[in-house]
Amino acid sequence: MGASSTSGARLRPLLDFVAAMARRDGPRAKRALLAAQRAGTPRREAEEAALLLVLHAGYPAALEGTRMLSEAWPGRARRTREGGVSDWRRRGAALCRKVYGPVYPKLVASVTALHPDLATWMIEQGYGRVLSRRPLDAAARERLAVAVLTAAGWERQLVSHLLGARRLGNSRAVIRATVERALRGAPPPVRAAARRAWRTAFPPG
Repeated sequence: MGASSTSGARLRPLLDFVAAMARRDGPRAKRALLAAQRAGTPRREAEEAALLLVLHAGYPAALEGTRMLSEAWPGRARRTREGGVSDWRRRGAALCRKVYGPVYPKLVASVTALHPDLATWMIEQGYGRVLSRRPLDAAARERLAVAVLTAAGWERQLVSHLLGARRLGNSRAVIRATVERALRGAPPPVRAAARRAWRTAFPPG
């Protein structure tokens, strides 16, 4: 899979939006949505960014994000034809393998050891129902995931998605720029977590 089909100019405000929502910074999130409008980002892509928050920041962030979207950028969201559980399982397994590459079996085994239901939800709901949606492609969604996890300081998960973003075709420079955007206004502990995650994912030398 190549680099994201969502242009940098259109995606950058959405990176700012999800990072702000992860930090519960409403004013910054609203400014990002207005910037997305000015950049010509389709509203549907902003909707998908808000929905993606449910995975990496939780339902409260997704609910507040979609509420903010409806207020700052009025429009009508339409229900998506998502398919059923068998579709989600098939799409989810395929995408998760692309994101995790050779460590996919280890990931599934590790999450299953934590709780079997969580492993099922990860594949069916996370990767199959949410992350496989259009119009945002997988490379763009991985950058959004990196932005949320960076802003929230989730170091272990950030390592996985830094690597996933690279496997899906994003260059290191693009991923680094995503991290730097998400760190704007972040406190020192969050910055330190991002530095450690980067060194783990991309060791120097």
